[in-house]
Amino acid sequence: MIDKGNAALNLPGFSDVSAVRFFSLGRFALAEGLRALSLAPGAYILVPAFICRDLLAAIHAVGAVPVFLEVDERLEPSASSALWPTCAAVLAVNYFGFPQNLEPFRAYCKRTRAILIEDNAHGFLSADTSGALLGSRGDLGLLSMRKTFFLPNGAALLVNRASMVEKLPDQLPFSDQALPVSFNLKRLLSRIQRYLRVPVLAWMQSLVRLIRYWRTGHAITPLAEENEFVLPKDPRPHPYVMKALASIDAAAETERRKNLYQKFQLQLANYPIQTVFPSLPENTVPYGFPFYASDADAAFVVKVARSSGLDCVRWPDLPKAVAPTAPAHYQSLWMINFLC
Repeated sequence: MIDKGNAALNLPGFSDVSAVRFFSLGRFALAEGLRALSLAPGAYILVPAFICRDLLAAIHAVGAVPVFLEVDERLEPSASSALWPTCAAVLAVNYFGFPQNLEPFRAYCKRTRAILIEDNAHGFLSADTSGALLGSRGDLGLLSMRKTFFLPNGAALLVNRASMVEKLPDQLPFSDQALPVSFNLKRLLSRIQRYLRVPVLAWMQSLVRLIRYWRTGHAITPLAEENEFVLPKDPRPHPYVMKALASIDAAAETERRKNLYQKFQLQLANYPIQTVFPSLPENTVPYGFPFYASDADAAFVVKVARSSGLDCVRWPDLPKAVAPTAPAHYQSLWMINFLC
């Protein structure tokens, strides 16, 4: 059960974890989890090389050092776990809400006594084939609810090992800031889009990106280099997050996302793209529709997604140490994001 100090904070479905702490972003959740491990200065953390580089800020914030693990086109480790370098902790990522096979990670942790951290930023509501909710299968779990539901922020650290709970600080106070005007506008447009089935949110997003391109030369603002090394300023979650989580319709959102995945899988079946996952497992609630494609072929899919009111972008923004020599599949993965 959730520790008594946080009994008033409920996370739907996660009733058996030892403790939960809420944050604005997943990076803060990871940093707090690493602090609970009482790592020695310069400790190594094994992370997939195929990762968004702003996550690394959490590792640098606690004085640890990332060590990269290559993944194949199925987004699974490309080498046997017996060959992985010894590190204090290892990060297993459930890419796009699809369950990562944890057996190699568990074998590695048994061999090296490393702590297993399950990064489930993409898979809130997803479970594996046994029914275990993603994020609950490691020693620590990371969630980013704001990537599944339309929220101003919202992430969580799950502590699944009772012995670690005493090393956690109390829950941070919630933010006292008003909801941003931009969030309120997007929330309104999202509701209009869902009700009228007219892609008004996508239209606004396209207009904003066009203006930004005229002004800066970038339709999507690239991550600043410091984002890989420095955490943002405010780790506090907004109180609206808890209000929203208390009223979510998980079954409806699960059905919507599965239907979207199957729709695009059928609609793009004869188009020259390669889907990352050939099928949708029963308990998977997809973050989006990931696929490999050339820029030219992806441009068509961007238009298909936009006609449904959804965004389609290249993912991820690779770490600085990985990008120059990244294999082709790291640089050609795109995703239709189901958040709207």
